[in-house]
Amino acid sequence: MSTPVDNTAKALVREYFESVKQTVGEAALQDFLNGNITYSEDAPFLSVIMRTRGNRPEALAEVLLCMSGQSDLSFEVLIMGHNLDDDGRNNVNSIIASLPDYMDGKVRLVEVVGGNRTTPLNEGFKAAKGRYISILDDDDLVFDNWVESFHLLESENAGKIFHSYCVSQDWQVMKNERGENILTSVSPFRPIYCSPFEMIEQLSVNRCPTFSLAFPSYVFNVLGVHFDETLNTTEDWDFLMRCAFICGVSDVPNVTGIYRMWINAESSATLHSKKEWKRNHKYIQDKFKQSPVLIPKEEIGNVIFNADAASRDTSRIRENMVLADDGSGFGTYKPFKLEFECNSGVWSVRCTDIDAVNNIKALRLDPIASGTVTLTDFKARLVDKDGNGVGYKIHKPRTNGVFLKNRIVFMGDDPQVRIDLERSCDLSRAEFSFEIHYDVPEGFFRFGVIKYLGKRWLLSVYRRFRTLMWKVTHLGK
Repeated sequence: MSTPVDNTAKALVREYFESVKQTVGEAALQDFLNGNITYSEDAPFLSVIMRTRGNRPEALAEVLLCMSGQSDLSFEVLIMGHNLDDDGRNNVNSIIASLPDYMDGKVRLVEVVGGNRTTPLNEGFKAAKGRYISILDDDDLVFDNWVESFHLLESENAGKIFHSYCVSQDWQVMKNERGENILTSVSPFRPIYCSPFEMIEQLSVNRCPTFSLAFPSYVFNVLGVHFDETLNTTEDWDFLMRCAFICGVSDVPNVTGIYRMWINAESSATLHSKKEWKRNHKYIQDKFKQSPVLIPKEEIGNVIFNADAASRDTSRIRENMVLADDGSGFGTYKPFKLEFECNSGVWSVRCTDIDAVNNIKALRLDPIASGTVTLTDFKARLVDKDGNGVGYKIHKPRTNGVFLKNRIVFMGDDPQVRIDLERSCDLSRAEFSFEIHYDVPEGFFRFGVIKYLGKRWLLSVYRRFRTLMWKVTHLGK
């Protein structure tokens, strides 16, 4: 009689739950799966966590005014005063005291000492009483439907993260005639955050400002998913995705606030270097790679569509052709064999048999056979047979595209990029990198097309002049 053997250990669903168990612990996972989640009798629907150092009283007063105007008052506001000095503490307490009577008891100051800008989030989530928790920065604005829009989702989507839409807008700090700070909008609304949450896209970049999200409090209190305090930037993206892998996300397509982009004031973008942002971005994505991810059924259509688009792009990129000129012209030798690789939208094209041609003076890359195409951030890496890098220059008059900042735009037949080497040599490596788009950049038809048509006209005049000169010099021969 055979002994039963469990051959299901590597089944994807078991691997997923094992990953969750390792993250939150077996007891917490069982409580979660059994629905053992309770709230205090006085728990409001939403706890609002607001970090502040008390140094932006004008903005803080505005956002608390927004909270005073909410159509749904089932909320509490925890102002997390981080490393407050006396002035900052006085500013916060004065603003709280100025709120209308019906806000009594809804707003309280919780002081946090030490740690980095992520620490107040963990402390705020720990102190929150609400069934849901949202993060509202002390310099953003929400409309009167903000709490209500989240609350409407609870009856049919309890347990998921709630996601609303918001707009962005440029703002600046100015002085009035009395020398007081006033906050002024300096651009129209931009609807760049008015789209549904997409799990796959969110693995690459965060498109959800913190106040556009409301998290179920159980994910912090029961499952123990906390903010990573080693992060000074992108800590919200990291937390969001670790929660989304467990909870899922439900959208409410209501515009509920303004994400203010400060053009002359301090923000997290100005306090931290690009290098730190990039390092944290990679660190978070490395985390994503450690666990399986469930794809919500609502997103399967988008995944299929994007996969089809990627397949079309992969097919077209293989129209690339690279030719060499040793002084006898680009038609002397066959095009090189190419290898292709794409990383985060940047294509690399490598010539595998570049050593087949000696004494190369120039290279030519033809991105597609014909049609409209734009190359962005075009670069070449050339190495000779002694291992030395070889400099180059794009021959603009012989490249039949239009140069616009970091783009080369082609329209028409036989797009070509001619690259002149700084010295003739035998190459051991030739690799080109660029982003490729099968259209023209926004705004091209306002300015770029004039440059394009002008260049085409000059080239046609040059060809006619060259033909005429050839006839004159060969007349009678």
